[in-house]
Amino acid sequence: MRSIVSMIMEFALEDNKGDNDRCQQIREAYQYMDGEMGWVERRGGVDAKLAEALTVGSFPTYFARTISRLAYDRYKYREGHWRDYTYPDQTPDYSTADRWRWSEFDRPVLRDEKAEAYCGFIYPELVQIGVDDYAKQVDFSRRILINDDLGQFNSIGQRMGDSARRFEDFYVSALYHNAATTGVGGLILAGANYYGTGALTTANLMIAWNAFAQRVDGRGNPLNIQPRFLVIPPVLRLTADTILQSERIAELATNATNVMRGRLEVREDPYITFVLPNVPWWLFADPADVPGVTVSRRTGVTGPELFALAPDKVPMSAAGALGTADWRTGSFLTGDIELMVETCIGGRTDVTAAPALVGITDIQGVYLSVGTTP
Repeated sequence: MRSIVSMIMEFALEDNKGDNDRCQQIREAYQYMDGEMGWVERRGGVDAKLAEALTVGSFPTYFARTISRLAYDRYKYREGHWRDYTYPDQTPDYSTADRWRWSEFDRPVLRDEKAEAYCGFIYPELVQIGVDDYAKQVDFSRRILINDDLGQFNSIGQRMGDSARRFEDFYVSALYHNAATTGVGGLILAGANYYGTGALTTANLMIAWNAFAQRVDGRGNPLNIQPRFLVIPPVLRLTADTILQSERIAELATNATNVMRGRLEVREDPYITFVLPNVPWWLFADPADVPGVTVSRRTGVTGPELFALAPDKVPMSAAGALGTADWRTGSFLTGDIELMVETCIGGRTDVTAAPALVGITDIQGVYLSVGTTP
């Protein structure tokens, strides 16, 4: 409200700038109003001037102009849900970190009488992860901050933080949904247990579910891994809810029992790219069971951080006592204010030859359908 009153005063002063006495009356009147709203002790001798300043016929015009300059509210933005279906990891610094998975031991084979047992072995599989810094800064003058009668710079820190969070959503999406992984050299080379072409239907979701049930490790041992999350772009939300919440299979006239009801949790990724009518979708195992996609951070960093350049101008009393520095005072030389938002994030850094997995840590934790066929 005080910002609105201040803007009204500015319009009134502009319209009466040729009348010094009139401008003085306006200043005193609006200073009084500002003090009242700020709980400042009221001083005497202003009632007559206040009444004179506020009874002018132009006041409605000033107020209308002020209202017409108010800013729209910010848009609301979609958020990614990747924290639920990705595996969180940490690195102590910016060096590449190694993660190992060891194979199971050989299965026993027949040993003839008095024959020596064959030698078995295990072997390691290596995955490397790393992190990088991503940042943007903005600078503006102290005057802009003071003259911001619409209050938009009051939310600059929130806007920068929100931008960094949206970047993280975009970044993590690109770890698994990228041209290499979804293309001809990606998951398609791993076979039908990891890649499909069907659109999101009950039948195709059952095929994907059964694909997990047919998987084996490098020794041929059947894996007990089930999908937990259905990851979709927002355009498939209604379809996913219909499939997973219906008691009967919606696509069948026979109204057969829908065995997929409630089996999966839906998570949205607003950065999955597609060209209609081909809409891709993913299944993810629980990351506590299989780290399908790893999202790494440097130790101690939990998300985006906001920084301000330390101000080198501090208030000083006549006696020489120094006050407390405030970032809003800006630079001693120029009055410049500088803010920066930064996040430290990463994932898998080594790239497999065929199939090309890029940011996918463990292929056993994911399934992709590109949605090109019914």
